[in-house]
Amino acid sequence: MPNIQRHPGQHRINVPTIATIAACLIASAQLGCERRGIEEQTVAKGVERAPDAPTQDPAANPQPGTPVDSPEQPWTVPDGWTEDPEPRQMRLATYLAPDPGGPVEVAVTRFGGRVGGELANINRWRGQLGMPPIAEADLEAALVRFSSNGYDGYQTRLESTGGVMLAAGVYEESIDQTWFVRATVADAETADRLEADLFAMARSIAGAEAEDDG
Repeated sequence: MPNIQRHPGQHRINVPTIATIAACLIASAQLGCERRGIEEQTVAKGVERAPDAPTQDPAANPQPGTPVDSPEQPWTVPDGWTEDPEPRQMRLATYLAPDPGGPVEVAVTRFGGRVGGELANINRWRGQLGMPPIAEADLEAALVRFSSNGYDGYQTRLESTGGVMLAAGVYEESIDQTWFVRATVADAETADRLEADLFAMARSIAGAEAEDDG
């Protein structure tokens, strides 16, 4: 047999190589632990849930200018008036007031807050009739105020060549909302026949049936 000579170095394992492998294994184990830790933390955070916000009724505290739908009818309906069962957009109710010229629609609405205040409301209604706005100094001459405990109300009659509007607003402090009762008719004679009943209905919301300047 041939004489095979083996060099002693051929059976040696490089010591630095072992150290390198061990370091890699340790680093890999540490990385795995860190990844598991990250995964565990991620799952834990996923389980945490913020408590649900309490459900609120939008009608309980509406934003200003938001129409409110409510079955409540805290007003007194004048004799002979009938409620129109057909729903109307943004109205709580629509009443038909009898008149020789034909039934007159009277709208009842309610909005959150004071809806901009008396001056803004009256100027908006004047604009609907094609009338120019009035200044703050002219406001008191354009309306009649009434009030009772917890209520501030006002009524106005606006006349133009395009028609006559009868409108009343009643702010209810306890719910921070304003009721409106309004009707627009073609002429002053129709408005004369309707005016007392419409304003009496509006005043009844505040419990102020008798006309006064509050």
